[in-house]
Amino acid sequence: MKQLFVILLTQGLLSCNSYPEYIVRSTPDSRIIIDGKANEDSWLNTERITSFGNPWNKEIAPNTSFMMWRDSRFVYFYFDVQDDQIISEPDFSGERDIEKEDRVELFFSKDRKMNEYYCFEMDAMGRTLSYQAKYYRVFNFDWEPPPGYKIASVKHDGGYRVEGCIPLEFIQRLADNGELYFGAYRAEFNRRDTLIEENWLSWVDPKTDTPDFHVPSSMGKLIIK
Repeated sequence: MKQLFVILLTQGLLSCNSYPEYIVRSTPDSRIIIDGKANEDSWLNTERITSFGNPWNKEIAPNTSFMMWRDSRFVYFYFDVQDDQIISEPDFSGERDIEKEDRVELFFSKDRKMNEYYCFEMDAMGRTLSYQAKYYRVFNFDWEPPPGYKIASVKHDGGYRVEGCIPLEFIQRLADNGELYFGAYRAEFNRRDTLIEENWLSWVDPKTDTPDFHVPSSMGKLIIK
């Protein structure tokens, strides 16, 4: 019985230390236009993440997809979001107003404990809330994205798309042997009369009682090939 317990405990620890993975494939350098359309050939064979779920309200999980690839200069990313009611702040005065809006989010962490991680929250208007953080919820909103970071958003009937690029050098600085931790998320807001209903979608289920992306369990592994 004691031996069985040790085996089960070991399996449980291994399970806790496993992370979903997304491999970023490389392609020859090409002229990518960051326009929110992702219609270049480089995107055609790129693997999509479509398993965004809403652990805290399973009935509301509209389609969300995400993909990445890289060349020798940039890591490119693309979100495609189904959204019948896009919420944006009418009196936008600064990037913190993005916290009131529909948006997609990317987190990149140097380690699995999130001692140093970087966040990009991007709305349907092509605006970004960027900040540096460390666990737990210690935020530096004065942090600015690295030079070369760029996004474009396109709204359309039934949703919006966000395309962007991050300098490869920035990603590689966070990586250890080509691997780092990252999260892909979505804030889905709906207006119900005078109230805003908030829903939260994540590629990885954080297994928290209440919505929270700023925990290591919400992240997967990004592998840079």
